[in-house]
Amino acid sequence: MRIHEIIREKRKSLELTQEQAAVRLGVTASAFNKWERGISCPDITILPALARLLETDLNTLLSFQEELTNEEIALWCSQISEILMKDGFEKAYEMGMEKVREYPGSGALLFNVAGTLEGGLQIFAEGIDEEKKQKYLEELEVLYERAAKSKEESVRIQANALLAAKCMNREDYDGAQERIELLPDPSWKNKRQMQAQLYVRTGRYDEAVRLKETEILESVNDIYSNLLSLMEIAVKEKRIEDAGYFTEKAVQTIQLYEMWEYSAGVAQFQLAVSKRDKHGTIEALKKMLPSLEKGWQPGESRLYEHIGEKKESIGRGEYWQAFTQKIVEGLKTDEDMEFLREDEEFLRIVKRYESSIH
Repeated sequence: MRIHEIIREKRKSLELTQEQAAVRLGVTASAFNKWERGISCPDITILPALARLLETDLNTLLSFQEELTNEEIALWCSQISEILMKDGFEKAYEMGMEKVREYPGSGALLFNVAGTLEGGLQIFAEGIDEEKKQKYLEELEVLYERAAKSKEESVRIQANALLAAKCMNREDYDGAQERIELLPDPSWKNKRQMQAQLYVRTGRYDEAVRLKETEILESVNDIYSNLLSLMEIAVKEKRIEDAGYFTEKAVQTIQLYEMWEYSAGVAQFQLAVSKRDKHGTIEALKKMLPSLEKGWQPGESRLYEHIGEKKESIGRGEYWQAFTQKIVEGLKTDEDMEFLREDEEFLRIVKRYESSIH
């Protein structure tokens, strides 16, 4: 609220008339009336006495609130949108900028007001010439730049990402790179997407492809992991048919995106063990263990040939020999494998890989 609204609200809550409040402060009733109507403001020398009279503090009286809540910002932007439709852009712009001046330190307000007004300028720009429209856009970009320095990380990220896109659109590639570098760690998905887009714009196609291949690889791993989690939950809830469905989807994902065959075997192995399915478990082991010996080279797939150039083969080598050994030891000692302890084919498989790692 503004100071005149606070004065009026506090006075009424204390059940004082304007005349009574004016007398206690030693000012005229007319002067006090103008304060409450927002026509004039109290002199700075009278503010402490006014705050004491209204039983509040100067921060509250002067509305020194650094941040608005998300709900307040959303409500304010909704009101700006209504003014855009009812009274046009220029009126809405005045309203938005007035709120920004009231809360200059609220990065979220700056970002959201700028976004609302920029969208409105594209739709409700009737009667605004191109020169003036460009001036408005420049002023709104200043708001984004201020939001990019917000104390709130999420606001900084959104503002810098948007400013990077704007730089690319006007072919300011150095500026775009500077903004991208202000975004979170390179593993952040949106940062990689913007970086790849910038590489394409600047003709660095190999680097763009590497980033996109990395995104595909990581996205497939995420999908695969989530499908396994869904399978495990279904097993715990004894929804065996659903568990089989999720396992099948996990296997199809591995095959479709040319991932390591070992992962497909793992999905089938976990489901078979949970069902105490001897045949299914052994068939999954026949897929898993040989794939450990064979390994997987991402660069052999056209989907990952650029990142595969820098990646060593997964599987094989001393590390993977130790990994295989750990798997074999688990097959021999894990309680979940008890149902297979006497199965001759299972024992042959264990013995074969046990001897191969010694």
